[in-house]
Amino acid sequence: MENPMFFNIDAFNFIRDLKKGKKGTFFKKKSHLNGIEDVELNYIEKSFNASFDFDVFLKNGGDLDVGKQIKKLDFNLGNQIFTLENFFIYKISPPEMKGEIYGFYSKGYSKIKKQYYKSVIPLSKEINFHFTIKEFVFSSDTSKWSRIGTKIIMNGEDIIIVQEKDENKNWFLIIQSKKKQSYEEFSDKVFSIRIALGYVTGHLAGDEGYFFSYSRKEMKNFKHFYYRSLRSEIITLMNPLNSNPFAWIRNNKKVANKYYNEKCLETMSIENFSNLCNLLVSNDDFTATLLLIIESSKASLIFRPSGYSIALETLSDIVIGDENYKLSPITSKPDNKKFRKELNEVLDKHSVKESFKDIKTLKGRIEHINQMTNGERLKAPFSVLGINLLQEDLNVISSRNDFLHGRVPDFKNLGVSRSINLKDNDLYYASVRLYTLINLLIFKMVGYKGYVLNFPKIYELDTKYKVKEDYYRKIE
Repeated sequence: MENPMFFNIDAFNFIRDLKKGKKGTFFKKKSHLNGIEDVELNYIEKSFNASFDFDVFLKNGGDLDVGKQIKKLDFNLGNQIFTLENFFIYKISPPEMKGEIYGFYSKGYSKIKKQYYKSVIPLSKEINFHFTIKEFVFSSDTSKWSRIGTKIIMNGEDIIIVQEKDENKNWFLIIQSKKKQSYEEFSDKVFSIRIALGYVTGHLAGDEGYFFSYSRKEMKNFKHFYYRSLRSEIITLMNPLNSNPFAWIRNNKKVANKYYNEKCLETMSIENFSNLCNLLVSNDDFTATLLLIIESSKASLIFRPSGYSIALETLSDIVIGDENYKLSPITSKPDNKKFRKELNEVLDKHSVKESFKDIKTLKGRIEHINQMTNGERLKAPFSVLGINLLQEDLNVISSRNDFLHGRVPDFKNLGVSRSINLKDNDLYYASVRLYTLINLLIFKMVGYKGYVLNFPKIYELDTKYKVKEDYYRKIE
């Protein structure tokens, strides 16, 4: 692919100038906020708010209270007008009144008009995908060349993803497409890309996003902008793969050198990463599952294995899909129907007995008699995708009910009276093994062939659970 050219200085300068603060006048017909001057737009703690003189508001006959929300409020700066999408009053402390702004845009901006779009998301630090996703070289108006970029392909559309620093060395994630589309179309793709990056790299970009629209394909000078608050940024210590063996194998240089010399470790290809993003766009359950995985990876040991267990259960349903009947105890729908009918007839004969107290519950169980057990259901997707499970994998999968009912499984059979530290070791061990199993499923689903990190081995000194396994697990 030819090195693409990006024009980012215009957007960087706008964001930097906006965060310095602005002063203007509110305008909204038939509103007590109409005509209030000297309103200050401030940027504090990764969000924007506006404050103004409470006495002026009272003179206008204002009757707003804390918790009230005003929509479509114009903010005139003299040389430009912003429209505040939502203005939420959160503080009244005379002589000042404050409101938080969740979104605002330049006057005349349209969410439904098809335009060329670029999303710019400020980062607390660079997202490290050097050894996780295939990169390419690009040029920009801030640097002659850089290789901190990749792309995805969605239905023939190339969406480019790069990272750059402004002159103050602030990092930004930039996502853009040279296909004309509406804001809703583009923002859905950006959301999926953010989640995909967050899962693969362990760094979910968030907090705030700036969407710039362009009328020309070169995307040099933006025509309009739209700011909106985003789901909070999440940075975890977990990510599924790394093609640099020295990054994770720190206690065994001999093994790390072996992987390095064999050159068997590869990053995720653009095709595989595109498949992941496309699956996120098309399947809401999959999107929710990956978000759960990311958030669980940041959670405490009490919640982490439960989150992973729920994620594994949802992934099982997605993978099994229409294969459900083929994996059930009775593989024929007509036979299952006939069997249930005959069971109900037997139940009807006995239902007149005084000891049969809850016929409704028994009928419900008959209706679901052909369902797989929870344990079999969690193992089924691995069978469908041709992934071999180890005995240790099966042991952890079998502990699913413990996590969902608040119990700590005892993998070493040390007894319920074992210390808190030993229970934490069990939770830690289960977490890293469940996470590895989840990664095997997801990477197989998107067509990846190669090695993912095997965290039970990597963290065996921390979990105090030694395993006779490799540091990576191969997906065929």
